[in-house]
Amino acid sequence: MKKFEFELEDVLKYRKFEQQQAELELGKAVADEHEIQSKLDALAMQQVSVERQMKGSLDFNKIADASRFYAFVDTQKEFLLKKMAEAKLVTEQKRVILQEIMQKTDALEKLKEQQLEEYKEASDREEEDVIDDIVTGRFRFKK
Repeated sequence: MKKFEFELEDVLKYRKFEQQQAELELGKAVADEHEIQSKLDALAMQQVSVERQMKGSLDFNKIADASRFYAFVDTQKEFLLKKMAEAKLVTEQKRVILQEIMQKTDALEKLKEQQLEEYKEASDREEEDVIDDIVTGRFRFKK
């Protein structure tokens, strides 16, 4: 019996390649999200630091500087939150694309497994038939 060959092997390889690419794209999108989140965290830490320094301060210049810094932080935070929302949308889109590709790949892999099982069963039956023929042939010649 000839060696097992999955007719859609090229398609399966292409789907696996697509899946790898989609995983990379999702990874990049998640990394972008984390980068924005780390910038937001850094801003929050700076704001807390300035608040601690300003606690109990009566110096007008320091208070004015802190006020301008708070305005800057608010502007930056607004900008970063907007970018975070966009990044989350992109991440969700990439996640949906990856899920669709994974479903297609899984379907082909299941089909391959099913065909491999059928091949193994056919191979076993063929082997049994050959053994039966050999055994039957020996008994015929002994009589």
